[in-house]
Amino acid sequence: MESKDLLYKAISGYREQQILSDIVQGESPNAICTIYDNCIPEIDEFTGNRSEIRASFAEGLMHYMLSTALIPSQRKTSFKSVEIDIAVPDTKTLASSPQDVVLISFPKTSESKEIEEHVNQIKIIQENPDNIWVVLDRHIPIDARVYSLDRDNFTFANIINDLISFSSNKKQSKLKIFKI
Repeated sequence: MESKDLLYKAISGYREQQILSDIVQGESPNAICTIYDNCIPEIDEFTGNRSEIRASFAEGLMHYMLSTALIPSQRKTSFKSVEIDIAVPDTKTLASSPQDVVLISFPKTSESKEIEEHVNQIKIIQENPDNIWVVLDRHIPIDARVYSLDRDNFTFANIINDLISFSSNKKQSKLKIFKI
């Protein structure tokens, strides 16, 4: 079974309507934790680089959550030759109002030096480190907001609520949740 199959099996078990309800009520960490907890034992049995496998799974879950919540985002794109995993809301806004854009990265490595180099590349297009969010298997200190997939410090569960909080501080937010 592939990680996306596990993801959709867990989502199906949790039910999309419950996920929507959790998001609207500010309880998205419950949905993220439950889905992740259901899948991670099998994910950890996959052969290959653990950091890469977990980051890929988290990225798939993030794409699903963004779509379900109808949070505008641009995925797998580049801006000024810098690769971007997810731009919320998009690179057009990044060009005109970088302070209103969050760039989310899912490095497929656990090597601190590679992660730092990647964050430095992102800083070329997003100068505010608070608007650079990096999802890692384990927390490492870098000049960006880090979301950890580590079971003892699972901060990734808060990422959707944090995006909603980020957007609520904007005058003309493009990050409103429309699906109820």
